[in-house]
Amino acid sequence: MGSFLYVTDAVWGFRHYMPSNPANPDPINTGVLVFDAANDSMSMGGTSLCIFFCHAGQVAYDGNQTVYIAAYDHQKGQPGSLDMPGVWRASIDPATGQITPGALLVPKFGLAGNLPTAVALGPDGNLYVGFLKNGNVVRILNPTLDPSSPSQIVQSVGGSPNGRPIRGLAFVGADLYVASTGGLSVIRNAISPACQGGCNGVVVADGFNGVNHVGITTDAINRLYLAIDGHGVWRYTISSGAMQLVSTGGIDGNTGGVDPYAFVGGNSNLMMLDRLGNLWVGDDVSDGAANFSGRIWYISAADLGTIR
Repeated sequence: MGSFLYVTDAVWGFRHYMPSNPANPDPINTGVLVFDAANDSMSMGGTSLCIFFCHAGQVAYDGNQTVYIAAYDHQKGQPGSLDMPGVWRASIDPATGQITPGALLVPKFGLAGNLPTAVALGPDGNLYVGFLKNGNVVRILNPTLDPSSPSQIVQSVGGSPNGRPIRGLAFVGADLYVASTGGLSVIRNAISPACQGGCNGVVVADGFNGVNHVGITTDAINRLYLAIDGHGVWRYTISSGAMQLVSTGGIDGNTGGVDPYAFVGGNSNLMMLDRLGNLWVGDDVSDGAANFSGRIWYISAADLGTIR
């Protein structure tokens, strides 16, 4: 957002990454970013109390100042923890990077128990949520309202094929693409008011059916970028059905060596196109088992443009 980068983390919640050189005017594109461990107004989460959460998955951004964060159970919770998993709304000042925690959405609808890990804003203005515990997809109506409003409710939409756990969601028009442990699928016209539980995903033949798809993002026009466990990052063109390999790894900034991606098979992994068309990829060499092993990769829009 603006010149600031925020990333969800499996231990420290929704975290700010800061430039290693504060004097760099464009640290996102021309510098090195480092984890911001400070528990201040630039981040949400962290510490043993998990204020307001620690274990977080996919993020949805409205393109202005509002973000929605899927937060699920924190495996290292402490007695007296303030950990409140569910779907959170927060506001970020694009000029200062300061975060204002907004609200835990629909707290009485029991979303936390199913471990929300995937979120996507629909073109109808509603928020769509997928879960680790099952393959259900629900919509939160009127996510910008106060959670006490009777107009902010949860509706069932449908689910992934065979109820496979969901790792990520992405809208292209009215169609909702679902990355799950069973592969890629799509719920056609997911925003239809008629979708009240029976709109289930249809398998998309991307060549990796049955393989764990752990991350997804889109240009919102015709292309999806997919993190496929054990196979790297691929680009799927909706109009043609073509799959093209983007990358199986990157250059380690510390050693200069080539490292393959090591996606976390059991959770969502970072996949995000920024406003300039650059692709951000996240993985973890410990498969989520150890601290300080997560990595963030960056593929420029120029490099993406060379893939044919």
